[in-house]
Amino acid sequence: MGLLIALVWLTAAILLARASPRPIVHAAAAMCAGIAGTTLPDLDLWLPIGHRSGLTHSLLPLALALITRRWRPVMAGLAIGIGLHLAADAFPNAMRGFATVKLPAIGSLGVSGSYAWLGVQAVVATVTGAVLLAAALPTGLALLTALALAAIGIAYLFVTDGGWWALTVYTAFGWIAVRRRTGRHLS
Repeated sequence: MGLLIALVWLTAAILLARASPRPIVHAAAAMCAGIAGTTLPDLDLWLPIGHRSGLTHSLLPLALALITRRWRPVMAGLAIGIGLHLAADAFPNAMRGFATVKLPAIGSLGVSGSYAWLGVQAVVATVTGAVLLAAALPTGLALLTALALAAIGIAYLFVTDGGWWALTVYTAFGWIAVRRRTGRHLS
């Protein structure tokens, strides 16, 4: 059921992005895509590619949003949502079997490879989403949209397995970024 709802959110994001060139509509599209991205990587459960497939638990789904320029806000929100999902997946109860990342024709990446894959993909997806959001929207609206996506992310990470650890990591890096930006150095 959750995956079907994610597809509905993604469809809404795409329709919004296509409906109007107005920045506020694109901000709404980014938020809808962000919600979709938190669940979309688990689309692999419905496909014959196995759970934690490297095809869905990566930046590859973002390529769909490259189809047209109007979909850039969709790609921004989707990247942030996927980043949140992958960050939570990087903290399973145990990284073995079902929890490891699998690549087509290669198989499981193993424990260390899975941690590395999920961690790197989560960071790159989140940063990519933030950069795309800043490029797609006027500065003030981009900041408001980022705050809304942060609230969505916090809500998602509060209720998902591994979310508390991921939220801790995001909070730590956010605090460091703010401290560096304000000119206060860590002692």
